[in-house]
Amino acid sequence: MIVEWHIFLALVLVSYISPGPDTVMILRASARGARVGFAASAGALAGLSVHMIISAVGLSALLVAAPASLTVLSVGGAIYLAYLGVRAILASRSIRRQPAGLAETAATPGRSAAARSAFQRTLLTNLMNPKVILFFVAVLPQFIDEASAWPVWLQLGILGAADVLVGVFYLPVFVLFGARVFRSMGNRGMANLEIGVGLLLLVFAGALVVDAVAG
Repeated sequence: MIVEWHIFLALVLVSYISPGPDTVMILRASARGARVGFAASAGALAGLSVHMIISAVGLSALLVAAPASLTVLSVGGAIYLAYLGVRAILASRSIRRQPAGLAETAATPGRSAAARSAFQRTLLTNLMNPKVILFFVAVLPQFIDEASAWPVWLQLGILGAADVLVGVFYLPVFVLFGARVFRSMGNRGMANLEIGVGLLLLVFAGALVVDAVAG
């Protein structure tokens, strides 16, 4: 199996760095502490692992072969992102009404619950993002070595695992950066962050709908 790893890994890293729903969700979680941010990262990586398995067994190709399924997924993902966006905007209002300094420590008493919620939401966000599916279906096969004796499903599995591995190294750095930047934010800063996150998620939701209609 011969792969141009420098090109593939650079492409994967760019996909992680590029702003998207996962990035926004992880950044939001990181503002509540590194532990919550790590949980959100784990949710994204778990979702990518599922996509990797799906790609390897060929089910993703089936989704692409049935455009209606991809459209349904796009609309469903848009609805979920819009729901999260509205919730974030509404949360900003309650944060502003809290006593000064409370927003910074609000996650502490229920840190485990906050981590579980961050994991679940980011996992679902990743799984319902059709762009992630298309990345595994349209990009990974470009790096398949047709002359190799290794079966295609195994090569796709290795490429998918490499994608996840890049995230294992990159996302913790991103979480620590986010936690450090937002660690000292007061109520007003946290409220503004929630509004920004909410608006971005609504934009991503709109983009998914536009893509679904255009497709």
